[in-house]
Amino acid sequence: MKAIGRVILSAIFLVVTGLMAAFANFAPQLVFQFYPKWSRDILAHISSVTELLPIALWEILLVLIVLWVLYTLIRVFSGKTGFLKWLTGLVLGASIGLFLFVGLWGLNHFGPGIGDNLGLSVRPYSKEELIAATRYYGAQASSLSDAISRDAEGRADFADFSVLAKQAGEGYRELAKTNEQFTGSLSPVKPLASWKLFSKMGNTGIFICFTGESCVNPDTYEAWIPFTMCHEIAHRQAVAAEDDANFCAYLACMENSSEQFRYSGAFAAFIYCNNALAEVDSQAVSELWQEVAPGILTDALAANEHYAQYEGKVQDVAQKVNDVYLKAFSEESGVQSYGEVADLLIAWYLQKQG
Repeated sequence: MKAIGRVILSAIFLVVTGLMAAFANFAPQLVFQFYPKWSRDILAHISSVTELLPIALWEILLVLIVLWVLYTLIRVFSGKTGFLKWLTGLVLGASIGLFLFVGLWGLNHFGPGIGDNLGLSVRPYSKEELIAATRYYGAQASSLSDAISRDAEGRADFADFSVLAKQAGEGYRELAKTNEQFTGSLSPVKPLASWKLFSKMGNTGIFICFTGESCVNPDTYEAWIPFTMCHEIAHRQAVAAEDDANFCAYLACMENSSEQFRYSGAFAAFIYCNNALAEVDSQAVSELWQEVAPGILTDALAANEHYAQYEGKVQDVAQKVNDVYLKAFSEESGVQSYGEVADLLIAWYLQKQG
C-alpha cells in the first residue's frame, strides 16, 4: 500500500474512533444499554484462549512489535525502505490499535460509575462520616489480622502468587449471583515477567484488553497482592475507572472464602479512607491508628518501605503518562482518582449501617 493510502486509512480509523467516543459521551443511556455486556463477553472469549498460556501473551507480543519496528527502521537507514512508507505504516498501526482499544474496552470510561450500577448514594461527606467509615474498615481489618500468617517481623505472609491467582475470581463469582456487572471472565491473574520495570514505574498491575489478560506485579507488597489481583480482574469486568476498580476489588475480596483476600480487602479499604482523612484531620488519623491491630501498622510501614526504594525520575514520568491517559478518557482528576474510592467506601459503609 502506498503512503497516501496508509494516511487515508489512518485518518478513517482515527475519525471512527473519535466518533465512537463522542457518541458514548453524549448518548450514554443508549450506548451503555449494551456496550458493557458486549465488552465483557468479547473479553471473556479472548481470555479463554490466552489463559492457556501461563505467562502474559501481551508481553511477548510487545517485544515482537518493538523488534519489528527496530528491524524496519534499520531497513530505512539502509535504504531498503522509504522513511515515509515506514512512518505512515507506524501511524496506521497505532491508529488501528487505538480503534481496537476503544472499541473493545475503552468506551467503558464514559459509562456510568459502579456506584450508579450498585445503587449507592455517593455525595459529599462530612468529616465525621469519613472518620466513622475509616474506623469501620480499621475494625474489619483488625478482626482479620490475627487470622492470617505472619513472618518473624509481623508482616503478612500469604500463599504463593500462583495459588492466590487461582483464588482471585472466587469473590466475583459470588457477586455475579446478584449483579450482572460481575459476569465477565474469571481467568486466573498472571504475573508480570517485566516486573522490575513495573516496579520502577510504580505500577502494581495492568489489564490489557487486546489479550484479555489481568496481570499483577509479583513484587507488590504481600498484603496488597490479593486486592490488586481483584482490581485487575475488575477491569476485565468492564470496570474502567480506577476508583471503581478499587471499590470492586474490595467487594470481591470480602466475598472470597480466603482470609488472606478478606484481610487484603479490608486493609486496603482502611488505608484508602485513612489517606483521605489525613488530608482533613491528622489528629483523628493518629487516634484511629491506636485502635487497629498492630499487624496493620506493621504492614502499612513495610509497604511504604518497600515502595520507597523505587521512587525516582522513572516513576515520576510513568505517573505523568498515566495521568494523561486517565484524563484523556474522562477521569478528570487523573491519577488522583485512585484516592476517590474513599467516597464509594463511605457510601457502602453508610448503606450497610442504614
